[in-house]
Amino acid sequence: MIDVYFELHARGKRVTLVSGTNAEADAINDAIQQRRVDRGELDVRVVAWGIGQQRILVGDTVQTRRNDRLTGVENRAQWVVRGIRDEYLSLVSVSDSGQVARVSTEYAREHLQLAYASTVHGVQGDTADASVVGPDVDAAGLYVGLTRGRLYNVGIVVARTDAAARECLAESMQRGTPELTMQDAVRAAQAEVRRAAKNRESAMATGPVVGAPSAGRGIGV
Repeated sequence: MIDVYFELHARGKRVTLVSGTNAEADAINDAIQQRRVDRGELDVRVVAWGIGQQRILVGDTVQTRRNDRLTGVENRAQWVVRGIRDEYLSLVSVSDSGQVARVSTEYAREHLQLAYASTVHGVQGDTADASVVGPDVDAAGLYVGLTRGRLYNVGIVVARTDAAARECLAESMQRGTPELTMQDAVRAAQAEVRRAAKNRESAMATGPVVGAPSAGRGIGV
């Protein structure tokens, strides 16, 4: 899963990694961050701290874990850390909306964590270029995880033979049921509206559209 992340990340693709447990997600997150540090992609000289004293660096992919109306962040929303100051962190949304936010270092310590990988609950309503689902997930993990990637979706199982791999996959499909919360559905719809608005504004900026007299007016969301 880590190798696939770096292969696609190097090509400018956004990757969703879905793990079976929080412990597995934490291990993958720490491993990806450290490899990015080793490659010189992340600088350890400026550090913030997240949930459980997790190291947060500029350029990391993170997830906010509590709604905060004052700063405009939502639970389970994903961001890239754009800047770290003594009092706050600057974040930019990983979605096409380009939303920016600023959270306090206190908020980060209590409600911010790395999000290169997460359990299925962390990717509901999200869309990426590619999605990789790890072993031992339940039916929700398979259903949601394998529908996140626009271009590429793959599930991983650990088995000695092809037949055993198929059995593992079948067991995962029978383990639990896929569910989306109302909050996840609303957040996904809002992201789609913002993406559509941005695409229209970008198209209008390229020049006039023949036969569309109102093309010069923007839209509000």
